[in-house]
Amino acid sequence: MFGTNGSAGIAVTDPTKQEEIYRALETLKKDELGWKKSVESFIGPHKPPPEEQFLLLQVIEDFLNKRYHSSNSQDVAIIRNFLLHYTKTSRSSPEDQPVFLTNKMAHIFSLVFAADFPERWSTFFNDLFFNDNITDRKIAFFYLKVLLAVDVEVVNRDIQRTKLESDRNIKIKDAMREICINEIAKSWLSIANSLSGDDVIQCLILENIASYVDWIELDLVANDYVMTYIISKFQNSATSEAATSAVCGLLEKGMPAEKKVGLALTIMAVLRNSGLLTVNDNNDEDEVTRVGSLVNTLGLVLLDVQNK
Repeated sequence: MFGTNGSAGIAVTDPTKQEEIYRALETLKKDELGWKKSVESFIGPHKPPPEEQFLLLQVIEDFLNKRYHSSNSQDVAIIRNFLLHYTKTSRSSPEDQPVFLTNKMAHIFSLVFAADFPERWSTFFNDLFFNDNITDRKIAFFYLKVLLAVDVEVVNRDIQRTKLESDRNIKIKDAMREICINEIAKSWLSIANSLSGDDVIQCLILENIASYVDWIELDLVANDYVMTYIISKFQNSATSEAATSAVCGLLEKGMPAEKKVGLALTIMAVLRNSGLLTVNDNNDEDEVTRVGSLVNTLGLVLLDVQNK
């Protein structure tokens, strides 16, 4: 298949072999069994290096995008076992894999989720994450990445969708509200409390809240526990930007005018009492930008309500 310098196949790390790699990749995508070969190579006893894994995932991604929706039960089982195998082996690996590979795999998970949930795999999150130790750092990191990838695949309004995709996404969100969104919201605080000193994880949690708050039940975020958590993250320069995004996402959430005014005034009071809406000569540029973003969002929200 592919290979690294000194290995059989095409040396994927050789910059002079890019055209050859592209041809081999396209050939594998067109091969009806190419995706199965890629899965077998990915999970085989001789794990390929990250660069080759990335190419194999591109083949699997192509299959998921083009042919997976009409797959038979055997092929569905192969993909499901592939995901289960990945979650099992990645958490026990002594080394963290490259971010580019984690992001690609999270995208693969999101494609399977969008295709299978809820009809073919209603227990997706239970089987892959909730039945395990969700507060383990490696599991939590990938889980939060998958949630963000699901948001891009299913929810993100900045991406143009076909009517078929939009209808599918509405059904998925409705099913998530019924089946798993409460558990997902609870998991954010569980992970936050267990990995409180990990700024990367904390930022991912805040990014999740900012992404999901637009369509989940307001009470899952606008409560004492979550708001206290978000406000506390303004005190850390590493997490303050993500905390700002979470608050702005909450303020921009669609809701009746009366409810939005009450929420905006409550958040404004909390921010003011915490000293998060004032600046002075000692504040750096990032701090001024953060305060400006909060004040701007609060103002726009109140103006929007007034104009309705």
